[in-house]
Amino acid sequence: MPHQRDRNARASASSTIEDGTQRFAIRFSFDGTTYQGFQSQPYQNTIQDQLEHRLRGLLKRHVRIIAWGRTDTGVHAQGAVATVDLTKDEVERFAKTAGKDYLDETNSNETKAARFLFSVLKEFACNTGFTGNPQVRYGSISSKAVVAVPLDFDARYSALWKRYVYYICSGSFYDQSPFVWSRYAWRVREELDLTAMKEAANLLSGEQHNFSWMSVTQAGELRDPRRIVKLTVEEVPVQLENDDTLPYFLRAQNTNIYKISGSCDFFLYKMMRRIVGILVAIGQVKSDVAMLTKCVDAFDKDEKCKEKIPHAFLETAPAKGLCLEHIEYSIPI
Repeated sequence: MPHQRDRNARASASSTIEDGTQRFAIRFSFDGTTYQGFQSQPYQNTIQDQLEHRLRGLLKRHVRIIAWGRTDTGVHAQGAVATVDLTKDEVERFAKTAGKDYLDETNSNETKAARFLFSVLKEFACNTGFTGNPQVRYGSISSKAVVAVPLDFDARYSALWKRYVYYICSGSFYDQSPFVWSRYAWRVREELDLTAMKEAANLLSGEQHNFSWMSVTQAGELRDPRRIVKLTVEEVPVQLENDDTLPYFLRAQNTNIYKISGSCDFFLYKMMRRIVGILVAIGQVKSDVAMLTKCVDAFDKDEKCKEKIPHAFLETAPAKGLCLEHIEYSIPI
């Protein structure tokens, strides 16, 4: 069941829809390094604020987007989704401004307006909030698709499932190139036992388990913590043969890159990062699959289990390695 504040927000958004309104779904990516998460916050630099600021400049009015959810500070996305509602007049105005390829009669005004929104949200420059020079800006948010959707489409509640990926960089810290991954991966000093991590991921995958102890429970959370998650762990091939003609960050290196993918209909707060922390602890041999099995069985049998969780299983993986890769809906976006 959704959190009460989410249900209130949804009801409030749906009650303001006017006749002739057209809803557009925006699939976009962002580099979350310099942002205080996605959700709008007072006196903070967030992804939502930047998107709404961009749309407000186009529409010349107050704009509030409805998103799939939210991310913490430093988390990235390749497939985030949000919706914005336009009036009939705004759709017609944007349709007239669309590119020449979309001005023929075979395309509807909605298709033309979607094309225009896509173009103006493509790699637009944002103030990072961390530079003394206001002229230093870069495109850290970019649209990947914009489509017209029915008014009953909801970026959050219409989602069938989501997939997050997490990258880990392990090995020598004296190698010449790991810093290339420092914005998008958790750098772990020790070599990791990939076989043990895969075994642990298989234990947590495919069957319903109680993930309450592998997440951070928020006050008012009413959703069932028993979920079915699909997890995979794989090594990403990044080592190339030495070649002086290649950029130094593509030459052979002593670094291993691991990718952990997790799919679920919804994730509890910090659930994916807690799962990654457990898998890494097992990969570092700070604990083992037998202890994980004991914890999983205990909490599956009793939601109020008092089983002592090993300290190694309590670490939350850093936000920078996490990326929202995809959200699946019943309609293509």
